[in-house]
Amino acid sequence: MAGKKGKTKQKDNETLVSEIGENLEHAFLAGLGALSNAQKKGAKTFDSLVKQGESFRKKTSKKTESLIDDVQGVIRDMSEDAQDKATGLLDQVRDRSRLNKLTSAFDSRVADAMDRLNVPSKNDIDAINKKLNKILKLLDDQAKPAAKPAAKKKVVKKKAAPKPAAKRASTRKTTASTTAKKTATKVAA
Repeated sequence: MAGKKGKTKQKDNETLVSEIGENLEHAFLAGLGALSNAQKKGAKTFDSLVKQGESFRKKTSKKTESLIDDVQGVIRDMSEDAQDKATGLLDQVRDRSRLNKLTSAFDSRVADAMDRLNVPSKNDIDAINKKLNKILKLLDDQAKPAAKPAAKKKVVKKKAAPKPAAKRASTRKTTASTTAKKTATKVAA
């Protein structure tokens, strides 16, 4: 009996091992199937993300293009306004030049008429005034006597700060000799 129980246990163990082996193989195959599905779904997901990216790029490029168009339109409007203002300014300048031509023509005709009547013009009066100023200046220069040579200015001596007693004696001699020289120069002059 003991031999029969050992053989059954061995068969049970072998069946158990074979079942576990089969289960492991099934689990391995299930894992491979899941990986295959994930790859398929991953590829599908990747493709859908690419499509979403393309649509997003199209939308943003459309928005960017519309913004660029708007900015260009504003720039064109501003350019036209500036051009209109410049044209208006040029017209004003041209009108002033026409007015200046008219004014100069009027002035020349009035000057011709006054010349025929022997009425001196402003330019004639200015020229006469310049000549009179020169003559008056010459008369003033001749009327003034020749200038006398300028008298020598007196030298004002500043008082020196008090010195110690030992230096006072030596400076008295120097001051006396300097004063004598100055007096001699004044007399000689």
